Amino acid sequence: MAPNRIFFALTHLFIATIAVVAAAQPASRELSRELLNSERIAAVFGSYGVAVLEQDDTVRVSNLFSGTGQERTCRTFAIVRYSDRIDPALGTEHAAIVAGGSIGATLAAAGWQVRKTHLRYGVLTATPRLASLMHVVAGTTLAMHVYSLDVAKDDRTLEYAALVEIHHPDYLTSDDLAEIYGPADEGARPELVAALLATATATAARSPSPQ
Repeated sequence: MAPNRIFFALTHLFIATIAVVAAAQPASRELSRELLNSERIAAVFGSYGVAVLEQDDTVRVSNLFSGTGQERTCRTFAIVRYSDRIDPALGTEHAAIVAGGSIGATLAAAGWQVRKTHLRYGVLTATPRLASLMHVVAGTTLAMHVYSLDVAKDDRTLEYAALVEIHHPDYLTSDDLAEIYGPADEGARPELVAALLATATATAARSPSPQ
């Protein structure tokens, strides 16, 4: 997989776009929408960026971080498995995401409503790769979130991806995930969950790589 990096200066564009879109929406709609991960990281830590570490036609691995330079800290290590078929209506957005764009921010900026089906909350111990990116001790307990992601617009709902997100302990814990998103549907889509967890485990176990 070839690494593809989107550095901090570029991600300001995504954050600014989110702000414009949110400001243009009615208050009731804004309040009813869950914060995107990018928005939540920016709100908690004061900045947000995304670096794509690995990608092929099926899977993308990215570092969602705060800070710059030596202070850059991975807040979410995200493994994305794209749908087997990307609807042509998502062609422009998918191309931007493949080019390194923030998934939630890119979809929201294009007017898509992001919908998550929460499949599993769990924990994973920090591998050397995760510890290096997150600046924590290897073996630290990290919260893990498995979900599918659909998008909706103009009375259409489209399947886009399924994700495993592994979070920095100062960002989100397993208890935080349940409080924010409610209970997970633990029995749903067991084969997908198993495949995602296997990919996440293998990806996290790889040798530490540059951010």
